[in-house]
Amino acid sequence: MEVSMVVSLVVVCGAYAFFTYLSQHDSYVEVYEGEKSVVLPCQVFWLPEVTKVVWSRFALNPTTVHQHQHKDELHVQNQHYSGRTSSSPYALKTGDHSLTLKDPYLCDSGVYTCTVYSKGNMMGKKTVQLQVKELPPLFTRLLQPVVPLTGLLALLLVICLLFYFVYNHIPVSRVEVEDGAPLVMLPFQTETPLPADVTVEWSRCAPEPMIVHEYRNGHLIRQDKFYSNRTTLERHRVTIGDFSLTLRNPCFRDSATYICTVYKNRDIHVQKVVRLKFKGSWWSWFLGREY
Repeated sequence: MEVSMVVSLVVVCGAYAFFTYLSQHDSYVEVYEGEKSVVLPCQVFWLPEVTKVVWSRFALNPTTVHQHQHKDELHVQNQHYSGRTSSSPYALKTGDHSLTLKDPYLCDSGVYTCTVYSKGNMMGKKTVQLQVKELPPLFTRLLQPVVPLTGLLALLLVICLLFYFVYNHIPVSRVEVEDGAPLVMLPFQTETPLPADVTVEWSRCAPEPMIVHEYRNGHLIRQDKFYSNRTTLERHRVTIGDFSLTLRNPCFRDSATYICTVYKNRDIHVQKVVRLKFKGSWWSWFLGREY
């Protein structure tokens, strides 16, 4: 009896010490957007029989960023992190429950919680403050001794597109959105007569080319993963020449030049350019200070 009481006391004290240790040792991690990955630390080397670890971000719904129980359980995670998180397959044995987050975005900034369980009981948690910072202004990076070839190509692409917009007189709209806004509308209405069954393609040309939303016959047929589940093109509006695009949960990385192209059989009938500015982003400053 005395031995069992001692063991119980050790377990309780150990759990209390674990709670105290984690609460007093929160971490702060900084990374620039554009880095390949960032590691959120969570090491517990001495606690026995850890059976499950859950990384959460309570500002999201669902809150689960990553869950590991004998293996990574990605089916329960928030889709914003799909394909971007991983942990060591030996984490439960080694005690290193650090999370690797690939392709960090500005909107990934926030507080992450690492919660450790043992046989169904929560043993404690640790918080990590992640700050994803904007890249330095483009002109500063161009002054560096070595300029990546991709950066030069992107700059050349922007210049060519700007000349193209000017000399071809494509209508240009400017939209500004604040941090934390639930959605933003990229407007495009036309009274130009159009044939039936046109294809509507929203794309972005800078700073990172992507297919944002491609629509045909009432269906989304193609888009880049970054915009998955974040865009809507109203079918009933398309029929009356309103091709405005709704973009949900906008983040700094969405600051870009967008082009809506309406075409059929490779014949372009009408186009519209929308420059989306996220307040305070250096990319918007570069695109034009006339915002």
